[in-house]
Amino acid sequence: MTRVSVSGAILLLLIGVSIFSGIWVNRCCDVILSEINVIYDLEEMGDTSGAADKARQMNEDWESFRKKASVLLKYDKLVEIDRLCSRIEHLTENEEDEMAAELSELRHMLEMLKSGETPLVTSVF
Repeated sequence: MTRVSVSGAILLLLIGVSIFSGIWVNRCCDVILSEINVIYDLEEMGDTSGAADKARQMNEDWESFRKKASVLLKYDKLVEIDRLCSRIEHLTENEEDEMAAELSELRHMLEMLKSGETPLVTSVF
């Protein structure tokens, strides 16, 4: 009976961690996605210094998220997003034309990460 109780407790703990991590990843991705939208809007209005400041803030938020998320997620999912975040910071500071394409790609990758970590019955069990 003790084995069944311990096994049940471990199973419940794993399910709880899975649900909590999915919710946390979704919340953090939503914050970064909203920052991407702000950067895009600032760039469209011609406020490059504001866009560069927001890009630095987004990169800092991503670094903070990545340090914690590397424990819960596969690291290869995070590497490409990490590269794009640092590239966007560079592109906004130098007023490059390809920034919109990079923002779009980053948005797509974050949405893929978010959808992959959404806690569903099939992903929890």
